[in-house]
Amino acid sequence: MLILSRVCADFYDSRRNLLFRITPHDLGLFVDAPESVKEDPLFQMLVDDGSIKFPEDARSTRTLENDPMAGADASGKALKESKPKTTRSKSKTVSKSEPASEPASQPASDLE
Repeated sequence: MLILSRVCADFYDSRRNLLFRITPHDLGLFVDAPESVKEDPLFQMLVDDGSIKFPEDARSTRTLENDPMAGADASGKALKESKPKTTRSKSKTVSKSEPASEPASQPASDLE
């Protein structure tokens, strides 16, 4: 499995045997890692954090190859995804005992 990492890490199996190591030389490059690294909880944590990416299909492979540092700052740390702020109109709630608004006053000439 090809992975792209922005951090150095060691991945171990359940018996604490080293499965794979990402060195500073490997940062920002695609490296071939064994599928068994997915068993290490650190792997999933780094994927969730955005520090490690692995293409799941051909389209995501091309995207990562064209811009491997997408979603990272200059130091390589993953950027937090910013959610667009939604603007809610704060409507004034009116109690049932109060009228919603005063009726518009009409000029005296219109009343005749």
